Amino acid sequence: MSQLIIGAGKTERTEVYQVSPGKRRSLAGKKLFSSVIFHFLYHGLDVLYQRDERVRKEIEEWEEGFAWGIGMGEGAPVLYMRKTEKGLLRLSSKEAQPESMDLMIRFKSVDSAFQVMSGQVGVAGSYARHGFVLKGDIARAMSVVRCMDLAEAYLFPRWITRRILKELPEKRMGLFRTYLAVISHMMVH
Repeated sequence: MSQLIIGAGKTERTEVYQVSPGKRRSLAGKKLFSSVIFHFLYHGLDVLYQRDERVRKEIEEWEEGFAWGIGMGEGAPVLYMRKTEKGLLRLSSKEAQPESMDLMIRFKSVDSAFQVMSGQVGVAGSYARHGFVLKGDIARAMSVVRCMDLAEAYLFPRWITRRILKELPEKRMGLFRTYLAVISHMMVH
């Protein structure tokens, strides 16, 4: 058994929890999967910024330099982005800190993040379940979530998007063309 040690800050109270090897592997797998989804989400959003006027319109309303992130906390996968004049720029963890983001969506647990990243629950559903904490302007967050919903509609198969989105948006290009565009974007960037 492994141990998970949690310190309580100023109270200097420490609690030790036992974590089974199976649970550790499960958490590691969920983090890896979420990291891959964050990678696809960034490239998908940047491709959609170029090819779908709805995403372009949302992003163009953001001020130049607007930075936002979505993640699970320290030591877990995170995606940071900044709006530039050319579109979206992915920031490394060294370039961006959660405190400096204009908007930060932080999932409360790896399991909450995994449910969203795997298409079991939409972002709105996770918000309703109190699965994440939002730091920043709620109106701006709604704009980011609309972009993420469109990206999910393009990147997930229809049978998944039916469960997580209230209404299916009309796609401007098919699933196959979307994946080709995202993969070619990955090769260039």
